[in-house]
This record gives sequence, structure tokens and C-alpha cells, in this order.
Amino acid sequence: MKFILAIAILALAGCVTPPVAEPEFAGRYKNACLPEAIAMTQALKKSDIQARVLRIQTKDFGHAVCVYLYPTGANKLYVWDSYWKSVNLRAWYNDPTSIANAWLDYTYPKISLVSANFLD
Repeated sequence: MKFILAIAILALAGCVTPPVAEPEFAGRYKNACLPEAIAMTQALKKSDIQARVLRIQTKDFGHAVCVYLYPTGANKLYVWDSYWKSVNLRAWYNDPTSIANAWLDYTYPKISLVSANFLD
């Protein structure tokens, strides 16, 4: 019982609900990470939340996520994708490599980053 409770707490502590509605199509289609990240970024920007799309390339896969600062003023950095939802990370908002490395450490700790850049 303690094991199940510990797993539930870890699952809830890692991911947070984003401050805006997720795109309707999020998580429904394979290889749709880029349009999902773009849609989420636009929704956040419409709510006056700083956000941008980050492209991540590893030797095993490529991925796109939405990076945003929330709440306004506190500026906690979150990375959103349709699988992991919003993950609070410690990284510099203007440094795509630090964000990508922090996200990979959280999601896929054995995968190394090849490159990362913002889609601006």
C-alpha cells in the first residue's frame, strides 16, 4: 500500500495542469508534437504568458515542446508536451540547451541531447 501511495505522490508532484486549455487534438496523433507545441504556445501567449516552442534532437528521436514561464511575476519555468504535461524545471528561459537537458534528465535520463533550438 505504501508503494502505491509513493508512486501516486511522485506522479502528481512531477506534472502540473497547464494554465490554459490544451489543444483539442493533443495526444491523439502520432508525430504531432510540433503542431501541439505551437498550438499550446499560441494559447499561452493569448493569455499573456511568455511561451515558446523548443525543438529537441537526440540521437534516438526528435521532439518539440512548449516552454513557458508561469505564474507571471514568479516566472517558474515549465515544459509542456501532450504526454508529460507541464513539468516544472530549473533552467534558463533563454537557453534552449539547458532547458532541453533538464527536460531530458526528467523524462529520459539515459538519452543525450544532440541539439536544441527555439522555433522563433
